[in-house]
Amino acid sequence: MSAGLRVLLEIRIAPGREADFEELWREHAEHVRGLPDNHGQQLYRLAGSDGHYTVLTDWTDEPSFRAFERSDAQQAYLGRLWSMREGGAMSLLEPLHRLSGTPTNWRNA
Repeated sequence: MSAGLRVLLEIRIAPGREADFEELWREHAEHVRGLPDNHGQQLYRLAGSDGHYTVLTDWTDEPSFRAFERSDAQQAYLGRLWSMREGGAMSLLEPLHRLSGTPTNWRNA
């Protein structure tokens, strides 16, 4: 089944805790990638701002994501994350359209 929900997480990490967060995220991401309703995840850092991150993760649907959110593994991860987190926000996005890029060399167009 394809992803029917994209979750966008914006996370602000306390100064000096960025490496800790990235390591924690990578460890937890290995668990998440093995879940059948997870269709991928990505971690981004805002250019020029060490403590501002965005996580994109794709799920089969909202019920499967909500079940994951309540899982023991996710709650343990959040418990560790909250000690280094300064703030953030979560948005649930419903995919509508997707366009792939073309193989043309746009720099020479």
